Amino acid sequence: MLFNKDIYQPQHIEVKESPLHGRGVFAKNRITKGSLIEQAPVIFLSNDEKETLRFTKLFHYYFLLGNSEKQAAFAFGYASFYNHSPEANAFYTFSRKRNTLNIYAYQTIEAGYEITINYNGKPGDKSEVYFPNSDQS
Repeated sequence: MLFNKDIYQPQHIEVKESPLHGRGVFAKNRITKGSLIEQAPVIFLSNDEKETLRFTKLFHYYFLLGNSEKQAAFAFGYASFYNHSPEANAFYTFSRKRNTLNIYAYQTIEAGYEITINYNGKPGDKSEVYFPNSDQS
């Protein structure tokens, strides 16, 4: 079975237009520091599968696991709608055992605020974000 646990749909977040970029994930209610925001099912991809995404509309929606040459994951739920911020208010972890990407509040997030993650993996990491060029216009 691809997903080995029930899929949980969070009721305290929503996707809507973002002032940062396109759409983003927003808190509908206050989320306290350390709380699990979302547990999104994922499919782990080999490097070859990741490279195949380059030719699809899914190219900008996968997560890297470590450096850019290693495995990647495609997440379901709202996971691909979290925008990047070097000063992110949330962070993510992966569970290979449960096949999930877990988003946690790095700080308390008030209702109406956009929830952001640092695409480099750690809030406060100001290093350049890896975005390979798409072969699709």
